[in-house]
Amino acid sequence: MRLYSLQLIVFDLIVFVSPFVFYNNACHTTFWIQHRAATEGNDDEVNDADEAARIAKFKARLMAGGLDAIASKEADEEVNTEWARLSNEASRGTLLMGENSFFFGSKHQIIRDKACERVGLPKDVQDRVPKERLNALLPVILLLDRGESVVSGLMLGRRSGYLMGDFKQLDTSGFLTQPLWIGGPSAPDNLELCTVGAISDESTGILALHPYQSITNSQPLTPDGLYVGGDWNTAKLLVDRGMANPFRFRLFAQATSWSTTDFDNELKLGAWRLVDASTELILKDRPRGADIWADIDAALTMSSSS
Repeated sequence: MRLYSLQLIVFDLIVFVSPFVFYNNACHTTFWIQHRAATEGNDDEVNDADEAARIAKFKARLMAGGLDAIASKEADEEVNTEWARLSNEASRGTLLMGENSFFFGSKHQIIRDKACERVGLPKDVQDRVPKERLNALLPVILLLDRGESVVSGLMLGRRSGYLMGDFKQLDTSGFLTQPLWIGGPSAPDNLELCTVGAISDESTGILALHPYQSITNSQPLTPDGLYVGGDWNTAKLLVDRGMANPFRFRLFAQATSWSTTDFDNELKLGAWRLVDASTELILKDRPRGADIWADIDAALTMSSSS
Protein backbone atom coordinates (compact mmCIF):
# COMPACT_ATOMS: atom_id res chain seq x y z
CA MET A 1 0.00 0.00 0.00
CA ARG A 2 1.56 3.25 -1.08
CA LEU A 3 1.07 6.41 0.91
CA TYR A 4 -1.86 8.47 -0.27
CA SER A 5 -1.01 11.82 -1.83
CA LEU A 6 -2.79 13.51 1.05
CA GLN A 7 -0.08 12.41 3.44
CA LEU A 8 0.20 16.17 4.05
CA ILE A 9 -2.78 15.76 6.37
CA VAL A 10 -0.52 13.86 8.75
CA PHE A 11 2.96 15.10 7.98
CA ASP A 12 2.44 18.65 6.70
CA LEU A 13 -1.05 19.93 7.29
CA ILE A 14 -1.22 19.73 11.08
CA VAL A 15 1.93 20.90 12.81
CA PHE A 16 2.38 22.05 16.40
CA VAL A 17 3.19 25.73 16.76
CA SER A 18 4.59 24.80 20.16
CA PRO A 19 3.85 21.98 22.58
CA PHE A 20 2.00 24.29 24.95
CA VAL A 21 -0.31 25.66 22.26
CA PHE A 22 -1.53 22.12 21.70
CA TYR A 23 -2.69 21.75 25.30
CA ASN A 24 -3.30 25.38 26.21
CA ASN A 25 -6.57 25.67 28.12
CA ALA A 26 -7.22 22.00 27.37
CA CYS A 27 -9.43 22.77 24.39
CA HIS A 28 -8.07 25.80 22.49
CA THR A 29 -5.74 24.35 19.88
CA THR A 30 -3.82 26.42 17.37
CA PHE A 31 -2.03 24.93 14.41
CA TRP A 32 -0.05 26.34 11.53
CA ILE A 33 -1.84 25.15 8.43
CA GLN A 34 0.62 24.80 5.59
CA HIS A 35 -1.98 23.36 3.24
CA ARG A 36 -5.42 24.80 3.99
CA ALA A 37 -8.51 22.70 3.49
CA ALA A 38 -10.74 23.82 0.66
CA THR A 39 -13.11 25.58 3.08
CA GLU A 40 -12.90 26.67 6.69
CA GLY A 41 -14.61 24.35 9.13
CA ASN A 42 -15.88 24.65 12.67
CA ASP A 43 -16.72 21.50 14.59
CA ASP A 44 -19.20 23.49 16.65
CA GLU A 45 -21.45 22.84 13.64
CA VAL A 46 -21.78 19.17 14.55
CA ASN A 47 -25.42 18.30 15.20
CA ASP A 48 -26.58 16.71 18.44
CA ALA A 49 -24.53 13.52 18.35
CA ASP A 50 -26.48 11.87 21.16
CA GLU A 51 -29.77 12.37 19.34
CA ALA A 52 -28.31 11.11 16.07
CA ALA A 53 -26.90 8.08 17.88
CA ARG A 54 -30.28 7.28 19.45
CA ILE A 55 -32.06 7.51 16.10
CA ALA A 56 -29.51 5.30 14.34
CA LYS A 57 -29.56 2.78 17.20
CA PHE A 58 -33.37 2.64 17.20
CA LYS A 59 -33.46 2.11 13.45
CA ALA A 60 -30.89 -0.69 13.60
CA ARG A 61 -32.79 -2.50 16.37
CA LEU A 62 -36.09 -2.13 14.57
CA MET A 63 -34.63 -3.61 11.39
CA ALA A 64 -33.00 -6.43 13.33
CA GLY A 65 -35.93 -7.68 15.40
CA GLY A 66 -38.89 -5.34 15.60
CA LEU A 67 -40.32 -3.69 18.69
CA ASP A 68 -39.79 -6.75 20.89
CA ALA A 69 -36.05 -6.59 20.22
CA ILE A 70 -36.04 -2.89 21.08
CA ALA A 71 -37.81 -3.47 24.40
CA SER A 72 -35.46 -6.32 25.30
CA LYS A 73 -32.35 -4.31 24.44
CA GLU A 74 -33.50 -1.30 26.45
CA ALA A 75 -33.94 -3.53 29.49
CA ASP A 76 -30.38 -4.79 29.05
CA GLU A 77 -29.07 -1.22 28.86
CA GLU A 78 -29.97 -0.60 32.50
CA VAL A 79 -26.57 -2.15 33.23
CA ASN A 80 -23.77 0.44 33.43
CA THR A 81 -21.89 0.32 30.13
CA GLU A 82 -19.48 3.20 30.87
CA TRP A 83 -17.14 1.39 33.23
CA ALA A 84 -13.42 1.57 33.97
CA ARG A 85 -11.14 -0.48 36.21
CA LEU A 86 -7.44 -0.50 37.04
CA SER A 87 -5.25 -2.83 35.01
CA ASN A 88 -1.96 -4.58 35.75
CA GLU A 89 -0.83 -4.75 32.13
CA ALA A 90 -0.09 -2.22 29.40
CA SER A 91 -1.21 -3.87 26.17
CA ARG A 92 -3.38 -3.18 23.12
CA GLY A 93 -6.54 -1.39 24.18
CA THR A 94 -5.22 -0.27 27.58
CA LEU A 95 -5.76 3.35 28.53
CA LEU A 96 -2.86 5.33 29.97
CA MET A 97 -3.89 8.12 32.35
CA GLY A 98 -1.13 10.61 33.03
CA GLU A 99 -0.28 11.03 36.73
CA ASN A 100 -0.15 14.51 38.23
CA SER A 101 2.82 13.68 40.46
CA PHE A 102 4.95 12.72 37.45
CA PHE A 103 4.01 15.29 34.81
CA PHE A 104 3.84 18.23 37.21
CA GLY A 105 6.45 17.11 39.72
CA SER A 106 10.12 17.96 40.10
CA LYS A 107 11.69 14.50 40.06
CA HIS A 108 13.28 12.55 37.19
CA GLN A 109 13.63 15.73 35.14
CA ILE A 110 15.22 14.25 32.01
CA ILE A 111 12.62 11.50 31.61
CA ARG A 112 9.78 13.81 32.63
CA ASP A 113 10.78 16.52 30.15
CA LYS A 114 10.91 13.99 27.34
CA ALA A 115 7.50 12.61 28.31
CA CYS A 116 6.03 16.13 28.40
CA GLU A 117 7.36 16.85 24.93
CA ARG A 118 5.85 13.61 23.66
CA VAL A 119 2.36 14.67 24.74
CA GLY A 120 2.65 18.36 23.88
CA LEU A 121 3.26 19.82 27.34
CA PRO A 122 5.99 22.41 28.07
CA LYS A 123 8.60 21.46 30.65
CA ASP A 124 7.50 24.24 33.01
CA VAL A 125 3.77 23.73 32.63
CA GLN A 126 3.25 23.63 36.41
CA ASP A 127 4.63 27.17 36.63
CA ARG A 128 2.47 28.54 33.83
CA VAL A 129 -0.95 27.11 34.63
CA PRO A 130 -3.01 27.57 37.83
CA LYS A 131 -2.75 24.51 40.04
CA GLU A 132 -6.49 23.83 39.95
CA ARG A 133 -6.38 23.51 36.14
CA LEU A 134 -3.41 21.18 35.82
CA ASN A 135 -5.36 17.92 35.87
CA ALA A 136 -7.32 19.05 32.80
CA LEU A 137 -4.01 18.99 30.90
CA LEU A 138 -3.11 15.43 31.84
CA PRO A 139 -2.97 13.14 28.79
CA VAL A 140 -5.13 10.09 28.21
CA ILE A 141 -3.70 7.67 25.64
CA LEU A 142 -5.21 4.55 24.11
CA LEU A 143 -2.51 1.98 23.36
CA LEU A 144 -2.61 0.64 19.81
CA ASP A 145 0.46 -1.57 19.91
CA ARG A 146 3.29 -2.57 22.22
CA GLY A 147 5.95 -4.03 19.97
CA GLU A 148 9.50 -5.15 20.57
CA SER A 149 10.99 -1.78 19.67
CA VAL A 150 8.12 0.71 19.44
CA VAL A 151 5.00 1.46 21.48
CA SER A 152 2.23 3.48 19.87
CA GLY A 153 -1.06 5.01 20.92
CA LEU A 154 -3.65 7.72 20.35
CA MET A 155 -4.20 10.71 22.62
CA LEU A 156 -7.90 11.06 23.30
CA GLY A 157 -9.98 14.20 23.57
CA ARG A 158 -7.86 16.60 21.46
CA ARG A 159 -9.74 18.23 18.57
CA SER A 160 -8.00 19.65 15.54
CA GLY A 161 -10.70 22.27 14.90
CA TYR A 162 -11.48 20.77 11.49
CA LEU A 163 -14.34 18.66 10.19
CA MET A 164 -13.86 15.81 7.73
CA GLY A 165 -15.96 17.70 5.20
CA ASP A 166 -13.24 20.36 5.05
CA PHE A 167 -10.94 17.96 3.21
CA LYS A 168 -12.38 17.98 -0.30
CA GLN A 169 -9.65 15.71 -1.62
CA LEU A 170 -10.91 12.86 0.59
CA ASP A 171 -13.97 10.67 0.17
CA THR A 172 -15.81 11.53 3.40
CA SER A 173 -19.45 11.08 2.38
CA GLY A 174 -21.49 10.16 5.43
CA PHE A 175 -18.86 11.68 7.72
CA LEU A 176 -18.84 15.33 6.62
CA THR A 177 -19.66 16.74 10.06
CA GLN A 178 -17.37 14.43 12.00
CA PRO A 179 -14.46 16.24 13.73
CA LEU A 180 -10.88 15.28 13.01
CA TRP A 181 -9.00 14.52 16.23
CA ILE A 182 -5.26 14.74 16.89
CA GLY A 183 -3.69 11.53 18.18
CA GLY A 184 -0.29 13.02 18.96
CA PRO A 185 2.76 14.67 17.41
CA SER A 186 4.05 11.68 15.42
CA ALA A 187 3.17 9.88 12.22
CA PRO A 188 1.20 6.66 12.85
CA ASP A 189 3.22 3.45 12.59
CA ASN A 190 0.56 1.26 10.97
CA LEU A 191 -0.22 3.18 7.82
CA GLU A 192 -2.08 0.20 6.37
CA LEU A 193 -4.81 0.89 8.97
CA CYS A 194 -5.06 4.57 8.03
CA THR A 195 -7.63 4.36 5.25
CA VAL A 196 -10.13 7.04 6.31
CA GLY A 197 -11.22 8.99 3.24
CA ALA A 198 -9.25 6.82 0.82
CA ILE A 199 -10.56 6.80 -2.75
CA SER A 200 -8.56 3.69 -3.62
CA ASP A 201 -6.33 1.21 -1.79
CA GLU A 202 -4.03 3.82 -0.32
CA SER A 203 -3.22 5.25 3.10
CA THR A 204 -4.42 8.74 4.02
CA GLY A 205 -2.70 8.82 7.40
CA ILE A 206 -6.09 9.12 9.16
CA LEU A 207 -7.13 6.33 11.51
CA ALA A 208 -10.63 5.30 12.68
CA LEU A 209 -11.73 3.96 16.07
CA HIS A 210 -15.19 2.36 16.04
CA PRO A 211 -17.32 -0.47 17.50
CA TYR A 212 -18.07 -2.31 14.23
CA GLN A 213 -16.63 -5.79 13.82
CA SER A 214 -18.37 -6.05 10.43
CA ILE A 215 -15.99 -3.52 8.84
CA THR A 216 -13.58 -5.54 6.71
CA ASN A 217 -9.96 -5.70 7.95
CA SER A 218 -10.67 -3.88 11.21
CA GLN A 219 -8.57 -5.02 14.16
CA PRO A 220 -9.89 -5.59 17.70
CA LEU A 221 -8.48 -3.49 20.53
CA THR A 222 -10.63 -4.49 23.50
CA PRO A 223 -12.64 -7.61 24.42
CA ASP A 224 -15.94 -5.69 24.52
CA GLY A 225 -15.85 -4.51 20.94
CA LEU A 226 -13.55 -1.58 20.19
CA TYR A 227 -11.91 -1.80 16.75
CA VAL A 228 -9.33 0.19 14.82
CA GLY A 229 -8.91 0.66 11.09
CA GLY A 230 -10.69 -1.34 8.42
CA ASP A 231 -11.88 -0.87 4.88
CA TRP A 232 -13.23 2.64 4.37
CA ASN A 233 -15.65 1.63 1.63
CA THR A 234 -17.26 -0.89 3.98
CA ALA A 235 -17.60 1.76 6.68
CA LYS A 236 -19.27 4.18 4.27
CA LEU A 237 -21.62 1.47 2.97
CA LEU A 238 -22.74 0.52 6.48
CA VAL A 239 -23.38 4.17 7.34
CA ASP A 240 -25.27 4.75 4.09
CA ARG A 241 -27.53 1.77 4.80
CA GLY A 242 -28.18 2.82 8.39
CA MET A 243 -26.28 -0.18 9.76
CA ALA A 244 -23.55 1.94 11.38
CA ASN A 245 -23.71 5.30 13.10
CA PRO A 246 -21.15 7.86 11.89
CA PHE A 247 -21.16 9.46 15.35
CA ARG A 248 -19.70 6.24 16.74
CA PHE A 249 -16.47 6.75 14.80
CA ARG A 250 -13.48 8.71 16.11
CA LEU A 251 -11.13 9.81 13.32
CA PHE A 252 -7.51 10.63 14.18
CA ALA A 253 -4.58 12.21 12.38
CA GLN A 254 -1.15 11.46 13.85
CA ALA A 255 -0.26 9.36 16.89
CA THR A 256 1.95 9.14 19.97
CA SER A 257 4.93 6.80 20.13
CA TRP A 258 7.76 5.70 22.43
CA SER A 259 10.78 3.48 22.19
CA THR A 260 10.18 0.46 24.40
CA THR A 261 12.97 1.67 26.71
CA ASP A 262 11.37 5.08 27.19
CA PHE A 263 7.96 3.52 27.71
CA ASP A 264 9.21 1.02 30.30
CA ASN A 265 11.07 3.79 32.15
CA GLU A 266 7.93 5.91 32.36
CA LEU A 267 5.94 2.95 33.70
CA LYS A 268 8.56 2.24 36.37
CA LEU A 269 8.50 5.88 37.50
CA GLY A 270 4.72 5.96 37.83
CA ALA A 271 4.00 8.27 34.91
CA TRP A 272 0.89 6.36 33.91
CA ARG A 273 -2.11 4.80 35.57
CA LEU A 274 -3.15 1.70 33.59
CA VAL A 275 -6.87 1.38 32.99
CA ASP A 276 -9.19 -1.04 31.20
CA ALA A 277 -12.26 0.87 30.00
CA SER A 278 -15.41 -0.03 28.14
CA THR A 279 -15.90 0.81 24.50
CA GLU A 280 -18.87 2.99 25.51
CA LEU A 281 -16.68 5.08 27.81
CA ILE A 282 -13.89 5.46 25.24
CA LEU A 283 -16.27 6.46 22.43
CA LYS A 284 -18.54 8.54 24.66
CA ASP A 285 -19.71 11.76 23.01
CA ARG A 286 -18.52 14.46 25.43
CA PRO A 287 -19.29 18.19 25.26
CA ARG A 288 -16.67 20.33 23.60
CA GLY A 289 -13.92 21.12 26.10
CA ALA A 290 -14.92 18.28 28.46
CA ASP A 291 -12.18 16.83 30.67
CA ILE A 292 -11.81 13.22 29.52
CA TRP A 293 -9.24 12.50 32.25
CA ALA A 294 -11.72 13.52 34.96
CA ASP A 295 -14.50 11.53 33.28
CA ILE A 296 -12.48 8.31 33.31
CA ASP A 297 -11.26 8.99 36.85
CA ALA A 298 -14.91 9.32 37.95
CA ALA A 299 -15.73 5.99 36.28
CA LEU A 300 -12.83 4.38 38.18
CA THR A 301 -14.12 5.80 41.46
CA MET A 302 -17.61 4.49 40.75
CA SER A 303 -16.26 1.07 39.89
CA SER A 304 -14.21 0.83 43.09
CA SER A 305 -17.16 1.85 45.25
CA SER A 306 -19.63 -0.61 43.74
